[in-house]
Amino acid sequence: MRRALFAITLLMAGGAAAQSLPETDYALQCRGCHGPEGRGVPGRVPGLAGVAALLETEAGRARLLSVAGVRQASLSDARLAALLDWVALRFAPPGAASLPASLSAEEVARYRGTSQRLR
Repeated sequence: MRRALFAITLLMAGGAAAQSLPETDYALQCRGCHGPEGRGVPGRVPGLAGVAALLETEAGRARLLSVAGVRQASLSDARLAALLDWVALRFAPPGAASLPASLSAEEVARYRGTSQRLR
């Protein structure tokens, strides 16, 4: 029995290690509302297909980073930047020509009004 539990623990750890940090952060921070495919809930939770478009302009970046769930996420500015870049890539509409410039931790901190150093 002890060996079986150890084997299960190793398998679970291996599966978690195979995911990227932004993918794991999405699962923990966003997936509950936006769903595994980022579709959201019509009329209640927006889908994430438009995130890449928001990142194309300063106004769009400011808007995205002012959303309560983003602004108040329990992630460092660097991890939030990586997560939003991952979301923009992962949920980009089919045929998207290019992706906007990546967010930096400094930019996230400026829009969030933070200088948090969470890990």
